[in-house]
Amino acid sequence: MLLYLLTFMLGSIIASFLNVLAKAVPIRENWWSRRSACPHCKTILKPLQIIPLFSFLIQKGRCKSCRIKISPLYFLVEITGALLFTLPLTFPPHPSSGLIQTWIFFSLLLTVTLTDLYYQLIPNKILIAFGLPLLLIQPNIPTAITAFLFFYGAATLGKSLFKKETIGYGDIKLYLVIGLVFSIQSLFLSITISSASALIYALIFAKNKPIPFAPFIAFGAIITYILSFS
Repeated sequence: MLLYLLTFMLGSIIASFLNVLAKAVPIRENWWSRRSACPHCKTILKPLQIIPLFSFLIQKGRCKSCRIKISPLYFLVEITGALLFTLPLTFPPHPSSGLIQTWIFFSLLLTVTLTDLYYQLIPNKILIAFGLPLLLIQPNIPTAITAFLFFYGAATLGKSLFKKETIGYGDIKLYLVIGLVFSIQSLFLSITISSASALIYALIFAKNKPIPFAPFIAFGAIITYILSFS
């Protein structure tokens, strides 16, 4: 029980940091010198006001200085990170991957989800920062190459047929990194889940409107992880 609690807190702390990265890296802001502040009144937050999960709950979702409501997305990101980090303890990682690789992988998925939601971008710096460790920990090179060639071909064909970009190149590079972790079968299961969930969302909530695809890629990859490695 103590292990779950410590892992839960670790996940929330790292998720809070990943949220900072997701906001700073796409606009080339120095995230290492960025101080947490209220986005409305710009008041620099004190240490007790930036404790993941607890500060939001204690302050009832409002800034202590100006009393403006804090976006619940901060809390949602932190609790998502906490759950993602504890997930491998319930569904143990495949012996060929390991806990650290799984945490790195889930951190990548959470970060690109945020950058796509905030800016409709998947920065190369983020992919490289998380992709290099995955490349060094028992990478599945054939699947990564297959993923890249499959999506690059699909993007080229789609652009030729529809005269516009149908698959973002950030999504293609993201699947290249995902391919380092999955087998061929798991990769295409992930693609199927991602595409189906994105299609359902688009039909219900965003008809004829472009939607960020990274959150659905992340969803498909996490579900595939559970099904493949549990």
